[in-house]
Amino acid sequence: MSHSPTLLTPVGRAPGDRAARILVVEDHNLVGQGMEVALRSNGFAVELATGPTIESILAVARARPPAVALVDLHLSGDQTGRDLIGPLNELGARVIVVTGETDRFELAECLEAGAVGVASKKESIASVIDKVCRALDGEPVTALHEREELLSGLRHHRLSERSRMSVFSHLTRREQAVLAAVIDGKSAEAIAHDSFVSVATVRTQIRSMLQKLGVASQLAAVALARQAGWHPD
Repeated sequence: MSHSPTLLTPVGRAPGDRAARILVVEDHNLVGQGMEVALRSNGFAVELATGPTIESILAVARARPPAVALVDLHLSGDQTGRDLIGPLNELGARVIVVTGETDRFELAECLEAGAVGVASKKESIASVIDKVCRALDGEPVTALHEREELLSGLRHHRLSERSRMSVFSHLTRREQAVLAAVIDGKSAEAIAHDSFVSVATVRTQIRSMLQKLGVASQLAAVALARQAGWHPD
């Protein structure tokens, strides 16, 4: 993202609109400071929160509630900015997710969580500031048709995932354990030894598992499970 501090004057917006507090959540100091400088140069009151935890960021927001929050999606460690959207909404902030992420399902999940829009880190700072102004004015930040396309795509993706995984729901817990062992490359003899049952019992369980999955071999069962991203309950 370009962080040029060039002063912008969006048409139809009075200078007083710029007095609202903007929270920038970004775990990369250089990027965050660049956004802070650019926003301040355009008259905004800005607070930068760089973590290190979700709770510490929320503590900053609770102390001085922002009107708009620019939130990075991927924070340090396994933390995600998506977890901030709901709590920030409760504080009255309109959240714009600013990210380099291109996965449309992840972006849709941000909108579903309550973000008013998303902005790419490849956009110019002028574009991001325009989105901030739109958020302050209560205007759509992500175009309504684009928003619906993202959310519709997410809904269809989830339906597809549920359909793909439904076949595994018919397996008993024991059959799931056997399938997991087969995926790990264990033979019927090894599974029987580990489970303190007879090899004949394990072979019966394998046949039942294959029948429920609609496949003819253990190799096909393994391929189906890996393709679906299946894991035992």
